[in-house]
Amino acid sequence: MICRDVFNSIKIFSINVLEKRGRFPEEKSVEIYLGYRNTWRRLLVVKVFEGRPPFYRKWVEVFSIAPTLSFDEVAFKFAGSDLEKDLIKCLSSLIGAGERLFIEYLYDIETWRALELGVPPHLTRLGFMLLENGFTWFKDWYYPEGFMEGSPKLQVEKPVSDEARQRHLKDLCKDALLFAGKSKAFIESNSYREIFEKVYSRIEKFLSSFCSNTGQG
Repeated sequence: MICRDVFNSIKIFSINVLEKRGRFPEEKSVEIYLGYRNTWRRLLVVKVFEGRPPFYRKWVEVFSIAPTLSFDEVAFKFAGSDLEKDLIKCLSSLIGAGERLFIEYLYDIETWRALELGVPPHLTRLGFMLLENGFTWFKDWYYPEGFMEGSPKLQVEKPVSDEARQRHLKDLCKDALLFAGKSKAFIESNSYREIFEKVYSRIEKFLSSFCSNTGQG
């Protein structure tokens, strides 16, 4: 199973993996369950399409993510956990140039609320994590098209070339600079202060780490 070792870090829970065939020979779904004292609850689902060269590139989707799993006296929170960070890092390492990752974000209240307030996807908590793992193109599917599309999600892609990466980063840097003033205004007015303090901190980190060679830093 893809990234199975990542889940070994959860010491007090048992892990069960249920793999299912997809709609196409190249597609499969993997359901991850956590167990505690003979009680099992589903944590998330990973769907993988391996691609069909030269017509279709590989993509990975993570969905049906449980924000918290509760088992009597213990609970596991996914958002902000080491498991979330390690899983995204692992999945990102398997995705190549021009390939896509989709991840539903309703489990992450901070990212969900920030997107509702107009924060650019790459400056949200989840989006910035994806940016740090090599994705430079972002789209917020806040209103999925059709019943097959699932819940709101972020779509991210890795650049097909260094030229594409620089072009993407130039646009992202421009958006960050434009949004910096708005973030400061929210902080000063105490409206959604906690969210925008984090956003502004990401803007500063992003501009210093990614924008020095784009002419936008």
